[in-house]
Formats: sequence, structure tokens, C-alpha cells
Amino acid sequence: MNTPLPRGIRNYNPGNIDRVAGTRWQGQAREQKDSRFVTFLDPVWGIRAIARVLITYQDKRRASDGSRIDSVREVIERWAPAHENDTGAYAKHVAKALGIGPDDESLDVYDYLTMRTLVLAIIRHENGPGPLPGGLWYGEPLIADGLARAGVVPGVRHG
Repeated sequence: MNTPLPRGIRNYNPGNIDRVAGTRWQGQAREQKDSRFVTFLDPVWGIRAIARVLITYQDKRRASDGSRIDSVREVIERWAPAHENDTGAYAKHVAKALGIGPDDESLDVYDYLTMRTLVLAIIRHENGPGPLPGGLWYGEPLIADGLARAGVVPGVRHG
């Protein structure tokens, strides 16, 4: 018996980014078959979208206390609201992947390795373990391409 793929993987939206009226994403499928989450043409566009949302959080949004979003907990509280998620557990999972505490105010999404790890941890938390080694859903070339399309590349800092 085959287990169906998680919704985020089926939609090529591994971050489960909500559909918002009037918002059109690069790489968004013309036909949106999911009533809640964006459907992309290819997973590379969904990966790009995760990175663009995280960049927007750090550059333009504020944490609940009005400060800059620069900790894993602040990112996750915005990404996955507490009324739908166990944000504490989610933040701990992502922080552990990054090797920092959930409240460390050192998160820099323009750092390639930080963004890569953050995106992979979000994908894993949103979809569960994948079939590739290490429980990944996508190989390194696809992740690197998605991040590059978001403007995050190794050795280049834009923030």
C-alpha cells in the first residue's frame, strides 16, 4: 500500500505557504487546485518562495514584541501561528538543526548555510521525513537552485 505524498510535496510547496488573495508568486501554477495553499509549477519555486518569505520577515516584519525578527522562535511564530501549530516544538526542531537556541537573536537569513539549513528544517517539519538520505525530500542541486532564485547564494551577502 503506497502512502500518499504530503500536501506540501504534492503542491510543490514544501513550506505550505498559504494562498493570499491578490498575491501572485513566481512559478505559481496557473490552476490552483488547493483551496488553502499555493500550488507551484515545480518544487524549485516552492523552495524559492520559502526563502523569499524568510527574507521578508527579517527585512520588513516585526516580532510580536515589535523588535526585528532575528531568532528562530520569532520566525516560527510568524511562519506557523500557535493557533494551528506547536510553535515551541517547531522552533526547537529548527533551532536544533541550526545548532543555536530558539531565542538566540543571531539569525541571518542572508547567510547561505543558515538559509539552507532553515529551509531544510522547515520542509522537514512541514512534511515529515522524506525518502532521500537524511530524511530529505530534495537533493542539493534543487535546494541550491531555489535559494539562488531567491537571491541567496554561497559567498554573497545582500542584506
